[in-house]
Amino acid sequence: FSVLQQAGRNPSEKTVNKYWTSQTTTLNFDDFCTILKKEKPATKAELLKAFGKIDKDNTGYILHDELYKVLTTRGEKMTWDEVSTITKQGDFNCSGKLDYHKFCDFYIATSEQCCKAAQEKLQVDSRLRQQQFGSQAEASSEGITLPASKSSPRILRKTD
Repeated sequence: FSVLQQAGRNPSEKTVNKYWTSQTTTLNFDDFCTILKKEKPATKAELLKAFGKIDKDNTGYILHDELYKVLTTRGEKMTWDEVSTITKQGDFNCSGKLDYHKFCDFYIATSEQCCKAAQEKLQVDSRLRQQQFGSQAEASSEGITLPASKSSPRILRKTD
């Protein structure tokens, strides 16, 4: 779940179970990329449509009590604490109502920030691995003399 969430997805357990079955022992990076291509992140239009189904009067707001009722009893049920976190994050005007247009903007922006942070972390981790690999190659090659017939066009020195 968490890896998909870091990639900007919010999969249901049903979605995860499509890819991780009782026969699955591992997923490699290519498998993960395939899943990301198939499972697109929610768009603002999709989120607004879902909230619109709850907002029968089309006011742009959902009472917290109504949101609790829907999210803890329908579909993939959330806990009271999970819904409470949403209402605390999304009660922009402290009115006891969720302004779901603002909440959708907040959700999309947060999702994009998480994706950007995850991408930056991957880049940093990749650079660190490259640096560590280079250090290991230098350390392991000390004291080894290469045959003269296999000379390299570039000679590595400790200062490189």
